[in-house]
Amino acid sequence: MLIDQRIVVIGGSTGIGFAVAKAAEDAGADVLIASSSETKLDQALKQLSGKVKGVIVNVANEESVQSLFNEIDEIDHIAVTVGTAYKPAPVAESELSESYKPFLVKYWGQFLVAKYGGPRLSKHGSLTLTSGILSQRPAKTMAAQASVNAAIEALGRTLALELAPRRVNVVSPGFIDTGKLLAHLPADERAAKLQETKAAGLPSQRVGQAEDAASAFLFAMQNPYLTGQVLFLDGGASIS
Repeated sequence: MLIDQRIVVIGGSTGIGFAVAKAAEDAGADVLIASSSETKLDQALKQLSGKVKGVIVNVANEESVQSLFNEIDEIDHIAVTVGTAYKPAPVAESELSESYKPFLVKYWGQFLVAKYGGPRLSKHGSLTLTSGILSQRPAKTMAAQASVNAAIEALGRTLALELAPRRVNVVSPGFIDTGKLLAHLPADERAAKLQETKAAGLPSQRVGQAEDAASAFLFAMQNPYLTGQVLFLDGGASIS
């Protein structure tokens, strides 16, 4: 169903976004990946076929997002996997400048993509946003990120009404191994440590991979009856 479909992956140069771009490419889609980092974008394009295109965008800047979609004609699907690092802290000890960061990039960035990319979607196209497990399983020191994830899920449901019949859904990943955590350890030791700390307490008893998340995004793109939903891809973390 994705052969010759036009797909834009915002945040597609690394991690889950790269896996989505690769899966869409393998499914026969015409893929454009957008990234805030020229270096990461170049590295990603070298790992994909020459048919995949790339562009620089800053989702925290409205003019940058608007300019991106002004250069694109009709799109079939958009996936957004953007995020940013920030310094976690208990609310009473938090710095507001740090707490703003996930809102600016992860919430307002996806909001802007919906604002300018949503109207470019074909009649039966889709937009898939990204939230995260903290919306269901909050953790101390992570109030800002938990709030952002919950807000994105509410945004997705609202957009499903506003952009109809275009479909809008949200993928909510749990821990996904993108190779960054414990990267200093030897491969076998790292795998054992991740199994112990990230998988042992899950019903699935395994560590999530970027390809697992990518399959959820492609499912959201391809299922014509799915809209206004949150797909929890967390190994069962939200119920355990």
